[in-house]
Amino acid sequence: MIDSADNATHSLPVTGATRLHFSDQARTTFTVDLGQDLLGDWILTQTWGGSRQRGGGKRLVVDGHEAGLQMLQKIAEKKERSGYDQVHPYHVRSHWL
Repeated sequence: MIDSADNATHSLPVTGATRLHFSDQARTTFTVDLGQDLLGDWILTQTWGGSRQRGGGKRLVVDGHEAGLQMLQKIAEKKERSGYDQVHPYHVRSHWL
């Protein structure tokens, strides 16, 4: 149980994370996640890799859930314009697809 008098303890996030996964014809994969860390900060994480390229990733703290969703949408649109196909629509609002 979380002690309400404890200013250092934060409750666990109540909003689920959002993940998009893309792949292209060369079997290169790209995943972008939006979720909260244990301190409540919203984090956008991008990872990529494939059989012909070295994998990598980066993390970015965003200004909130809505800002993260907007960035997620822009990244998804850019990947689709670049020839990537979405592999699994995880927890995504249907009007983005």
